[in-house]
Amino acid sequence: MSPDVPLLNDYKQDFFLKRFPQTVLGGPRFKLGYCAPPYIYVNQIILFLMPWVWGGVGTFLYQLGILKDYYTAALSGGLMLFTAFVIQFTSLYAKNKSATVERILTTDILAEEDEHEFTSCAGAETVKFLIPGKKYIANTVFHSVLAGLACGLGTWYLLPNRITLLYGSTGGTALLFFFGWMTLCIGEYSLIVNTATETATFQTQDTYEITPLMRPLYIFFFVSVDLAHR
Repeated sequence: MSPDVPLLNDYKQDFFLKRFPQTVLGGPRFKLGYCAPPYIYVNQIILFLMPWVWGGVGTFLYQLGILKDYYTAALSGGLMLFTAFVIQFTSLYAKNKSATVERILTTDILAEEDEHEFTSCAGAETVKFLIPGKKYIANTVFHSVLAGLACGLGTWYLLPNRITLLYGSTGGTALLFFFGWMTLCIGEYSLIVNTATETATFQTQDTYEITPLMRPLYIFFFVSVDLAHR
């Protein structure tokens, strides 16, 4: 390759800078390549952090001694299950609306493949952009149940006093708690909100929606090792 030839041309570089953060974070599109309303980013942040919020509620009650660990897991998992069903049925409702997402005409399909116009924070076009929804009703139920189960077991796994007993270090507990919940949020977002497309793939061909299960599968693997140990 000639030293004057760039590894990525301008089109591919723009595409990579958009797609790579989306792949790493499990689906949120925080870099769109065009000017989107602020509520698009705010809604994605709220949806991304929702598992942490419900897990935090359970963890807080456990730390106060109000709930046992298994009740904590059940509470957080139940709240996440309810949230997952709300998210999925909101997406179904938006699909049934007559409004459609209007694409902006563009000749740069690599950098601008998801450019849209939005009319309101909770409009049908906004919901369909943020939550594309599932192809099959069975997956709507199955993925929602998995989301609740992952949040419940993840909350149990990441209870601070259990981590402290494992590592005996406040710093280690804080790091594992933070990155553990980031991992859970990534897995949950990919499962019930919007599945991340891998950076090297322009458009996914996932007919049976297997890709959303991969990140939660890794989470279940690590949690199952901890449960088996206990």
